[in-house]
Amino acid sequence: MHDIGIIQGILDAVITEAKGKKPKEIRLDVGIGTLKNVHADNVKFWLKEMLKKEFGQNLKTKIKVKEIFPEIKCKCGFSGKVSDFNVTHEMAHIGTFEMHCPKCKSHSFEIEKGNEVLILALEFK
Repeated sequence: MHDIGIIQGILDAVITEAKGKKPKEIRLDVGIGTLKNVHADNVKFWLKEMLKKEFGQNLKTKIKVKEIFPEIKCKCGFSGKVSDFNVTHEMAHIGTFEMHCPKCKSHSFEIEKGNEVLILALEFK
């Protein structure tokens, strides 16, 4: 389940930042590319559970997950958002997706956004 791998990576980063702190509350804003094909509710649920396991059951959490939509830079000169793409859960497991440049229909482009996992904000109280 690639969702757990993504969640574990976020958790590891939070634990590293919390080193030496004993937070009573954690506020976490995460950005996840839609090409990762993970569900925000699953991310929130499992992060909350894993954070409580790490920092105690009384920990309060405020977790937001923002979707980051695909943007590409194509050899034809197109640079921008792509709304026509397909990625299934199975495809996401192996890091593949179906997408083409909206201008020239090429499959040869650089992904600028949409395949990343970012911690946008992290606050301990």
